Order: sequence, then structure tokens, then C-alpha cells
Amino acid sequence: MRTFLLIALPLFALFNAVTLWHLWRVHSRRRPFVVALAVIGNLMWLFLPLLNARTDFSRVVRAILGPPWFAWLAFVLMDSIFIALVALAWLAFSRRRPFPHFARWPSRVFLGLILAGSIVGCYQALVPLRVEMVPVAIRNLPPSLENYRIALLADLHVGLFTRPSRLRKIFGTTSSLRPNVAIVAGDLIDDDPYFVPKLLDGARNLDSSIPLFAVLGNHEMYGAPDEVIARLNRSRIRLLVNEGAPAGGVWLAGLSDYAAREPRLRPDMQHALSGAPSGSIPIVVSHQPKSFDEARRRGIPLTLVGHTHGGQCGFRPLHVSLAGLFLPYHMGLYERGPSKLYVNTGTGFWLLPFRLGMTPEITLLELRRAQP
Repeated sequence: MRTFLLIALPLFALFNAVTLWHLWRVHSRRRPFVVALAVIGNLMWLFLPLLNARTDFSRVVRAILGPPWFAWLAFVLMDSIFIALVALAWLAFSRRRPFPHFARWPSRVFLGLILAGSIVGCYQALVPLRVEMVPVAIRNLPPSLENYRIALLADLHVGLFTRPSRLRKIFGTTSSLRPNVAIVAGDLIDDDPYFVPKLLDGARNLDSSIPLFAVLGNHEMYGAPDEVIARLNRSRIRLLVNEGAPAGGVWLAGLSDYAAREPRLRPDMQHALSGAPSGSIPIVVSHQPKSFDEARRRGIPLTLVGHTHGGQCGFRPLHVSLAGLFLPYHMGLYERGPSKLYVNTGTGFWLLPFRLGMTPEITLLELRRAQP
């Protein structure tokens, strides 16, 4: 946390200064509103040391101040880039005009787009639920597994303001797909094990005949992973921590997460694959796409992950997402030789209820025999 603050505070102080200068000079009539937004957007910095305190106070502070804090951070970053481009245009073409006059209309258009995008993104995060149907061709698939159906969820991030009705809808929709098995690929909760009962209550809406498995994500590791493991023990959700389990002819090899601080909780694919019955199809289930590199080396036919959220912003038809700027595997299906990877772009959202063009996703993967 100390290292993060040493790097982040000066950086975002600079972005804040640029944005406040821009809004103060160009939109001088809105100065009280600008000051109020800046104060609300930065309040969370005062409470960062309490983020993982796991008290009622810290949970309320995180849930209330966290979204405007993250939204403001994203805004000042984009606004700083925008005003820098406007300043360059002013220097190149219109230095005789005062900068506030030159920047006023571009700024109004920019802020209008930000407002409209925020409204649409909030709606898309909270209301729609996309079912992505994905056929997956597997070499040497036994005839008995033809049309085997896997429902994949990821990144539920169950927290204080997660609506129980939303969880019931997610698991009810999953149940209606009639999969052979359902999987949650990590980040089940938002750090705090306190929210595990809420998750389990929502999971009751999944038909009891459908096996439900899960793996740990980085946000479980940020909180108290041992407590999460204990709370999920013998529950509706079978948690796989570097272990495998049979699921009707496939072997689900569930990895722990790379964010683990303790060596015993770090990913161990060899252990997760051990014990697989002869003739079963191994499927690696992990939170982070980085597990795919090892799965490819081992010749695993299919790896299922989440984690990226698609950056919570993108355009699915073109396979473009904000996360794609940073990650080689950020959304959808990838094929590398005999191995395939599917990246679920998230069924929930992290901290800020915003998913522009990346509506929450439930994936239904259907196994098919690959043609020679």
C-alpha cells in the first residue's frame, strides 16, 4: 500500500491539477460544482489504509466513496489527455484567441460525451445480462461429451451494494441454460469474506442438479483467502484450490490465483491435474489468463478464465476492449495449436457500476468434436 501511494499520489495530484485548471478556466460559472466534484472524488484517499479493515465502517466507506473516487480518477486521466490535445491545437492554429474561448466548445462536447457515456455505462452494468453461446471444437473428444455444456461466470464481485435480486437473476439465467456444469472463474466477492453468505444465497437459484464449481481470484487474495475457503467448505459452491474434480467425463483442474501472498496458495497446475481418470478431458479453470501459457505447454485442450472485465469498456463485434491495450488475451475465444482459451468478460463489475459496450456476460460453451 505504501509503494502504491508513493507512486499514485503524485501522479494523480498532477492529473487533478490539470483537470481543475481546465474546468476552472474554461467553465468559470461552474466553479462551485467543480470544487464539490473534486472533493467528493478525492475523499477516498483519506481512507485507503482502512480498505481491508473488514469492519462495518470500512465496508460502508468503501461502498459509498469508492465508486466516485474511481470515476474521478478515470475522468481526470481522460480529461488531462483531452486538454493536452486541445492545448496543442490551440498552439498550432489559434494562439491569438484566449485559450478559454478556444477550448470552450470542444470541452462542452467532451464533457457531454462523458456524461452520456456514464449514464449508458451505468445502465449496461446494472440491467442487461448477455448470454454468449460459444461452440468449442476439441480434438479427440469422446462421443459421450459431444454437446457437453459448460456455463461460465466470472468476476461477480459481491459486495455491500450487490443486489440480491441481481444475483438471483444471474444464477436463474444460468440454470435456464441447462448446462452440465456451472463455473465461477474467480473474484466471487469484493475482497471481504463477509459477503460470502450473500453469494451463497444467490447461488441457491441455480438448479440443485447442476454442479457448481469456483476458483479463487485476486480479490479473494487481497482479503482473507483462508476465511473464504473455510466459508465455502461444504457449501453449494465447490471451491477448487489447486485441485481437480470430475464433472461428467471432464476433469476440472482448478487453480489458485497468482496474487496469493503465501506459497501454499500459489497456482499449482501439476497438482490440479493429478488424479484425473484415464480418458477424461482436462479443462483448466483459473481466474487470470496468464495460466494459458502453462496450459499450452502441457497440451491442455481448454482453459477457462475471467479477470479482464474487457476493461468494462469496448466493442464486442470488433473484439475490441480497453483491456486489450494491456493484455494479450482480454476477451472471447483464442486458439493456439491444439489448445484453446476462453476469457469471460465478467458477470459483475468492480467498484464502479459502469460497463460501456461490455454488458455482463454468462458464457455457455458447448463442446464439439473437432473435424479432422
